[in-house]
Amino acid sequence: MMARKCIIISGCPGTGKTIVARRLADILKLDYINLSELVLNEKLYRNYDVKRETYIVNLRKFNRRIREIIEVSSGIVVDSHYGDVIPSRYVKKVIVLRLHPIELKRRLVERGWRIEKIRENIEAELINLCTLNALDRHKGRVYEINVTGKSVDEVVEEALDIVNSKVASRRYIDWLSILSRSDFTSLFQF
Repeated sequence: MMARKCIIISGCPGTGKTIVARRLADILKLDYINLSELVLNEKLYRNYDVKRETYIVNLRKFNRRIREIIEVSSGIVVDSHYGDVIPSRYVKKVIVLRLHPIELKRRLVERGWRIEKIRENIEAELINLCTLNALDRHKGRVYEINVTGKSVDEVVEEALDIVNSKVASRRYIDWLSILSRSDFTSLFQF
């Protein structure tokens, strides 16, 4: 059986995946790969969904290519909100970055995202979509970090503790039980 070489940093857009994944890869002296960039650069997609403004990954081509990359690497930190597409046999840990939905909305608005895309990502964060997808494929290896109000260094330190098995229990964030009625109202007002 192939050694589990991949540490996946997942989460909705705007949670800090890229900076955390890059920093983690540097510290651990592992390769870094951004799955979205790989898919675009190597044309590993079937088509473009204009309505959702996203490429549809060709899983057959993608799986073949990611297997080639993993097999020649000594280890990889994967940056992706769809890290669940990595075959489980390669995955050591999945760390899902979670951000308070009100802060996520603020960040995506500042980036100039369209309202529909902001809503889609707020809803994904509210229902733990990245975590649920990861649990479906990588059960027993999925952890969350609440990045709200934390520096990049603090998040990276928590991620290192997870990678080095210094975290005994998994705690999952349930925004739906935490948010007030006025929070929900403000989330979807633009």
